[in-house]
Formats: sequence, structure tokens, C-alpha cells
Amino acid sequence: MSGARSERGSVYVTKREDYTAVTRVISVKLPVGLIEVLDELIEKGYFQNRSDAIREAIRKLLASYRDLDAQKLSRGLMLGIR
Repeated sequence: MSGARSERGSVYVTKREDYTAVTRVISVKLPVGLIEVLDELIEKGYFQNRSDAIREAIRKLLASYRDLDAQKLSRGLMLGIR
């Protein structure tokens, strides 16, 4: 993994056997209770670390909004509006 500094934070290129990812480090404040639950999931083996868990949560959140947008578009097309 190599890092470089940009205007909006550190950017990293992670090269693994099956993929290469460009990532940026962000800082997030979370309630202690959420962190404790997150750590429990990591201890149970659901995730390798906090970053993996948070990435997965964000992916699912974005997918739910994408699905919501698709439903709105579909509904609008059925009603003949955009």
C-alpha cells in the first residue's frame, strides 16, 4: 500500500492479488455504543476490522438509495412523469 497527500486528505493505492483499489482516509466520529457493537461484530468474525465494517455499511446504504431512486424513476415512468 502506498500513500500520497492530496488537497482532500491522504490517498492510498492498495494492490492485492485480485484487485487494485484507490482509497482515501476520512475521519468519522461515532458514538461509543456503536463502536462497541462494531467491535463485537469484528470479534465474532463478521468483519476483519472497523474499516471493512464501515465500508460494507456505506455500500449497503448507497445501494438502498440507488434502489429508492430506481423505484421513483420507475413509478414516474408508469405515471408518465419524470
